[in-house]
Amino acid sequence: MGRTTLRVASVLVAALVLSGCAGGDAPEATEPAGPNGYTLAADLADGYGLWFDRGAETGLTDLILEDADGRTVNSCLGTGPLLCVEGPDEAYGVLVIAPEGAERAVMHWFGQDVELTRGDVQDPEAPPVFGGVMPPFEPGEGYRLEVFDGSGAVVMS
Repeated sequence: MGRTTLRVASVLVAALVLSGCAGGDAPEATEPAGPNGYTLAADLADGYGLWFDRGAETGLTDLILEDADGRTVNSCLGTGPLLCVEGPDEAYGVLVIAPEGAERAVMHWFGQDVELTRGDVQDPEAPPVFGGVMPPFEPGEGYRLEVFDGSGAVVMS
């Protein structure tokens, strides 16, 4: 009986080791984990992340702006040029799918100029993308976007 118990225990331990259930250090993640299939295009202030995906079949660009807790603040889907503004009053998210050649984007937000962060998308066929989190605002002037090419000419507004 003792030999049978030892064999059963050995088989169970081996099965646990092979299935990955045995104790030990879990491998550390090297990059933040985002929505399935998306890549991190830019880290924004206060832990916000700009996530990017481009549909292989449709060619649509999909952007997601997440807060530090992984909650979606804003999302944008299209071929561009496209501006998406959404979120809670204390942190409106701005996402831009810009035309080809765009290098910088500035959001004129209720009297404040906010430079948007350009995403690094690593896809030569994808359009330039930008994102940012707007500061709290007082009702008044409103907002407007300007996107510039490398020479400083406005290519989208």
